[in-house]
Amino acid sequence: MKIFWSYAQLDDQKPARKVSKLRRAFETALSQAQGKKCTVYCDQVDLKWGVEWRKEIERLVKSSDALVAVVTPSFFNSRMCMFELETAVDARKKVLPIYYRRCKELKSTFKEDGVDAEINKRLNKASSVLKERQMKDFRDLKNEKLDSKEVQDFLDELADQVG
Repeated sequence: MKIFWSYAQLDDQKPARKVSKLRRAFETALSQAQGKKCTVYCDQVDLKWGVEWRKEIERLVKSSDALVAVVTPSFFNSRMCMFELETAVDARKKVLPIYYRRCKELKSTFKEDGVDAEINKRLNKASSVLKERQMKDFRDLKNEKLDSKEVQDFLDELADQVG
């Protein structure tokens, strides 16, 4: 099984890199639930030096079984996250949102006028898909240790539901 992990890089800053650590823990839980090695792709790990990164991300999303969206205000403000989401929706992939940080609105609000008007309209439309999806709420767990029982139970439940 292959999953694409969509997140805003602003939410994964050093030194903690919590979102990356959560991705690796989820990959382990998913592999254990499936009984075989699963891959959870992300841009920071799976893009090789010199590749056309936009095309490679599009290829990875389309070749995945699902896209996990790490939902935060930064996610909705990231044009790249919205592109990944739009690609997944257009390719009819499962979209599995993890509600990571409280958001005032569950949509992007890029300006729909000017030079990028058409692109922004598409991205805003793609973001609205998340309002219709049941999210797994991780907000109260984001500051817990990854090896805590609560976080491990969350990851196990998520992995069981993906499979």
